[in-house]
Amino acid sequence: MQTSKWQLTRFAIVYLSGQSTMFLAPGIIEASGYQGWIGIIAGCALAMIPLFFTVQVGRMRPGTGWIDFGAEIMGKWLHRLMVILLLCWCVYYASYDIENFVLFFGANYLRGTPPLFIQIVIGLVIIYTAQLGVTSIVYMSDGISLIFIFSFILSIYLFVQHANFAMLPAFIHYHDPRLISNDAVTVMSWLSEWVVLLFIVPEFKISKSTMKRLAVAGVAVMLLVLLSWLMTLLNFGVYLSKELKFPYLQLVRSSSNDDLLGNSDPILIGFWSSSMFIHSAFLIFVAGKCAAYLTGQRAKKLLVPALTVCSITIAFLYSRHLAKYDQDYYAFSTVLFWLIVECIPVYYFIVAVIRMKLGKQGLQGRGK
Repeated sequence: MQTSKWQLTRFAIVYLSGQSTMFLAPGIIEASGYQGWIGIIAGCALAMIPLFFTVQVGRMRPGTGWIDFGAEIMGKWLHRLMVILLLCWCVYYASYDIENFVLFFGANYLRGTPPLFIQIVIGLVIIYTAQLGVTSIVYMSDGISLIFIFSFILSIYLFVQHANFAMLPAFIHYHDPRLISNDAVTVMSWLSEWVVLLFIVPEFKISKSTMKRLAVAGVAVMLLVLLSWLMTLLNFGVYLSKELKFPYLQLVRSSSNDDLLGNSDPILIGFWSSSMFIHSAFLIFVAGKCAAYLTGQRAKKLLVPALTVCSITIAFLYSRHLAKYDQDYYAFSTVLFWLIVECIPVYYFIVAVIRMKLGKQGLQGRGK
């Protein structure tokens, strides 16, 4: 795979921004109102910690995926346990993506359509994209990244015209350390999905500058989330914003119907949908790699469809119990589970360093 220096950065921006730009702002506004900007910035800073350890683990064996040499660090059975944990997380997270698609398009564009039908169609697209492999997924994200960022910034510029800037003083007059810390941990869980990048290490050369380029991606996503949160709050106020399920779409629809913004929602939603498909497909791709490792590379062609069916099943169960879905989606227990999985590189790096200091066999042959 031919790669450029900033290709991984562009992929990370598209991968991380699909969920966070659309769904993170309402939760932050509901949790802490005007002081949410502090939690967003602090959460981004905390997300750099898993990123650092992910890069360090990725550099341990250049050209070799973490899943192939992880047993040499943790031991065979503990490594398999970590792989199972990551597999379950990917399938579960993909079900959230699918259900978000159902809620969004079912409520706005496909009213009356059975949720299962939408889930199956989305699942087929995810299966096809995931089976294309990491090279195709990265190239697809490379193609839409700059357009995605440009369209988002353009929409923010148009939203500014209707913003109520009289609210700005409230941003510096409300401070609750407890709420800020909760927001920071929540945002960290949304922006710390770096562990999945360990599965494209064989395709990319991980160098000292990789950390800087991925940090740029993290900051870029943070700015997109911050702008989304800010424009939602300035356009709808703190009380109405809490009640909005899809504030970004409401911002588009609240504009005049005959101006540029009023007619741009199909384009903006199209770019967002593309980023969500890339997010879901890459999660299933990672899950497929985990399942192939656990099954000894048997029935590889059936793994991606089977895992996608699992995600569809979970999404279908959530569509029948939306209150449970809303509760789980923003629950702090979900945040903690996300962080446990996203910190997997931290565990491996610490164990590797301890073993090296104890003079034991580092990355040579252990767990084979």
